[in-house]
Amino acid sequence: MSSSALPLPISARAVPGGAALRCFLLVAAMVAGGALIGLLTRHAFSVAFWPANAILVGLMLRVPRLFRPSGWAGAFVGFVATDLLFDRNMGLSAFFALANTAGTFAATVALRRLDPADLRLERIHSVLRILAGLIPACFVAALIGAVLVVVEFGGSASQTLMTWPASELVNYLVVLPVLLTLRHPDAQPPRIAEPPIWPAAALIVSCVAAVQFDGPGSIMFPMPALLLCALTYPVAITAVLTMLLGTGCLITIGLGLVAIGQDMAIPRLVLSVRIAVAFLVLVPLTISSAMAVQDALLRQLRHAADHDGLTGLLNRRAFEQQLQRRLTLNPLPGDGLALLWLDLDHFKAINDQYGHPAGDAVLCAAAATLRDACGGNDLCGRLGGEEFAVLLSAPDRAAAQDAAERLRCAIVAQRVDWHGTAIHATASIGACYLTRTPTDAAPLLRCLDEAMYRAKRSGRNRIEWLDAPELAHAA
Repeated sequence: MSSSALPLPISARAVPGGAALRCFLLVAAMVAGGALIGLLTRHAFSVAFWPANAILVGLMLRVPRLFRPSGWAGAFVGFVATDLLFDRNMGLSAFFALANTAGTFAATVALRRLDPADLRLERIHSVLRILAGLIPACFVAALIGAVLVVVEFGGSASQTLMTWPASELVNYLVVLPVLLTLRHPDAQPPRIAEPPIWPAAALIVSCVAAVQFDGPGSIMFPMPALLLCALTYPVAITAVLTMLLGTGCLITIGLGLVAIGQDMAIPRLVLSVRIAVAFLVLVPLTISSAMAVQDALLRQLRHAADHDGLTGLLNRRAFEQQLQRRLTLNPLPGDGLALLWLDLDHFKAINDQYGHPAGDAVLCAAAATLRDACGGNDLCGRLGGEEFAVLLSAPDRAAAQDAAERLRCAIVAQRVDWHGTAIHATASIGACYLTRTPTDAAPLLRCLDEAMYRAKRSGRNRIEWLDAPELAHAA
């Protein structure tokens, strides 16, 4: 479900019993799965990897209908049930579940207030805005955790308030961006159709080097390659790479598989490592988010440069460029083309009688008619003024003639209601059917222009087809 439709929490609305049960079971299962991963990779003094909270927040943001009492009840039960599997007593399990549920609830409420584009990491400061929403939520969980540590274990509240938020935050930053961006219905297309593999390969090599030459600085070995990935890949792929790297760091360092030369029994050193991992994923995500904004702006500029501002069709330059590319392709058997050059009849009279806004409305209506006639591989453009061009796929000349005639009739049938008056328009069309590839579009367009003027001299609202000698001359 798109995050562009994030409703307010469901409170007063009645929830059907079956839907509430499904919601409860789904959330409970997802949370239990995430908590199970965390508990299986735990270590007495580890830099803990705990994906359950990020999974819960991501689920609530991506599927807003789960944000209901039954969903949060399922989350609480999921936390408790997984804890009980590892022989923790009921009271302690409930206390930990309360801290996790309260923190994730606060995070979800804060992030639901953000613009959907921020949740998709498609704005310059998206990562920082998400970070600003997560930090208070981390301290909400830490406050409850501090009470637990003092009451149950006789530990230090200040120490808990120092290490617990850092642990919460790094796990959010590692896991949550993937849940918010991966396969999102509103996600922007990738910057390049086939992204190169070598930045990811460089990341793998740098990770191997970090393991082979472990030590205090090895955690930052992958940073250059990760930055390169952020500059190369779209946000969703960058988020996956940062999750894999961040997860690997948290688990391998926590379980002692990679020695970084620090005693993980010392809280301030644990805090230092967690912050390092947080920055390891935070910086590339911020850069990738900024690149997504730049790509969106470039797409808008490219669209504005290639399209007519009034009708939204291709402008003359873009149409001729795309036409030339189509004409230089080697045609397949039955891959014929119908090229039509249209000019609206008596358009100046429409402007003089009804005004230029009415003329613009007629142009937009004609553009919509032409656009509806085009398929996915066809081209449609406004060449200037009241002139349009259309390139249609047609298997043979008869199909091309039928398509052109249907288009002429559709323009005749269109009506533009202008302050209670119906404005009619017709078009004179120069047309040709191509069974082989011309080398240059310019002579062909000149011949079509002449054919279109012949249609006007012959009475307008008609189609003039180029004959074989004319096509041979154009080729």
